[in-house]
Amino acid sequence: MITPRLETIIKHVNGKIVADIGTDHAYIPIYLTENNMAEYVIASDIKEGPLSIARENIEGHNLSDKIKTRLGGGLSVLNKNEADTIIIAGMGGILISEILDSDIEIAKNARLILQPMNAQYELRKYLLSHGFKITDEDIAVEGFKVYNIIIAENGKQEPFENDFEYQIPRYLKPHKYFKNLYDKKYREFTKVINGIENSNDTDEEKLKLYKYWLKELEKYEG
Repeated sequence: MITPRLETIIKHVNGKIVADIGTDHAYIPIYLTENNMAEYVIASDIKEGPLSIARENIEGHNLSDKIKTRLGGGLSVLNKNEADTIIIAGMGGILISEILDSDIEIAKNARLILQPMNAQYELRKYLLSHGFKITDEDIAVEGFKVYNIIIAENGKQEPFENDFEYQIPRYLKPHKYFKNLYDKKYREFTKVINGIENSNDTDEEKLKLYKYWLKELEKYEG
């Protein structure tokens, strides 16, 4: 089932050999091959259970010759230069950073399509400080859920001038779903601030940081 989140990821695929890391049900690999968007797809998962479901789905679509499943964690399932496009979606931003860092040479030899469920700030910081450049970003919306899709590849990018832009880069403002992202971040920041202020053990540094982020966010409203 191709949801708006998966559809947004898929529209950024532009390669012949694609690796879908953490494939789950293999919805993306099946769509890519059925629609001739990839010649060959490697679908991997760290757990045998989801990978078995993926295999069943692939076999049910008669695509076993075009989609190969591999059991393993992160990019360890790939050889260097094996895939020209790597998708890592539906995981936390810190985990995605760790996956890239564990096999950074493989990551740097492919175009990356990343969809972090959280910690976008930390993921953008990792990318820019470890020899990657962000070439594009997108936003997907499913009901009340808002997702960032980050496209990156090997290359140098200057750090953002304002630390807050690692939360929401200014270039996202024209996006049709920017207001959804704005509202999500507003709820997130105010929830953390209220939680800290109502705590018996106030973390002053964290409170100061989130109040700064909230102030910077409100500047985007104009």
